[in-house]
Amino acid sequence: MVTQTLSEHIRRISVESCFELKAFTTGWTTWKGRINTILGTQYDENDILNLGDNLSDIFLSTRSSGRTQDSLSGGGYGWEGLVCWYLNLCFAGTRAVAVRKTSNLPDPLRDCISVNYGNFRSNTESDIVIIVFPNQSEFTIDKNALSVSNSRGNIIPNIKRRKFNYKELVNRLAELHFDDFELGVIQCKTNWNDNAQIPMLWSMIYETNTFANSSISLGRNNYSMKDLSKFSYSFMTVPTNDLSSYKQNSTSVNRVRNLTGGNYWGFSTSSSIASSIKEIYNNNFRSAFPTNVRRSIANIISELNNDLDYFDLT
Repeated sequence: MVTQTLSEHIRRISVESCFELKAFTTGWTTWKGRINTILGTQYDENDILNLGDNLSDIFLSTRSSGRTQDSLSGGGYGWEGLVCWYLNLCFAGTRAVAVRKTSNLPDPLRDCISVNYGNFRSNTESDIVIIVFPNQSEFTIDKNALSVSNSRGNIIPNIKRRKFNYKELVNRLAELHFDDFELGVIQCKTNWNDNAQIPMLWSMIYETNTFANSSISLGRNNYSMKDLSKFSYSFMTVPTNDLSSYKQNSTSVNRVRNLTGGNYWGFSTSSSIASSIKEIYNNNFRSAFPTNVRRSIANIISELNNDLDYFDLT
């Protein structure tokens, strides 16, 4: 049984939101078949982890031959959903969760990654945000056993309008433990060449301490990513371009070489070009796992037919 913590609650919501994407559901019948073929009938933790080496091939199995704006946009949402599905699969049972909708983020975390130009608030350039909840009892016990007081000392109800009161509870806990959260912003793109300049520029913004123009700022309501326990920014691409075109000195490769969270694709790692998506767990989010990554994944395999059946692997 998987303990129904806050992270497991939002994990289910996040994975189910992937299945609400038309581009994801259109591809899922084919993707699921490919995934099951790769895993086999007696798969283990290594097989699940190594899906990261095959994620691009899985995605490209439904690739359209056309490159209209609609097909590119739809493909992007499909890739985003597939990455979110895979990340959460390997994060299951840990304090980390991949969130696709920023509206599901605790408000303090959403505030800290906002970019402001004067009075205009711009959403961060993110497709997925990974939250690592603090290693404290409020985030490791069953969510229904939570007892959280608001700023006036009143207990926040666990159930509100017949639903678990996630947002109010997690907002308050994020206020109280903000400095102990880790956050990873991930940009997902199907095409590397056309989009590499975007993560490069956003990385510059995230790493800038002060701006010459005082009307540009990071964070709102006095929440800053600089106060988080850890922050990283990563790029994850299919890519749809020919892999042979990527060299160590390619412009597109150099543009994302120094991202704080790394540059990844859905193939095996290629030295000095891109890492397999499966490497992000040890690279950026090792603290989220209660034990080593493989053992953590092994512990949840039996639950894929039970508490984790929303991954639709069976």
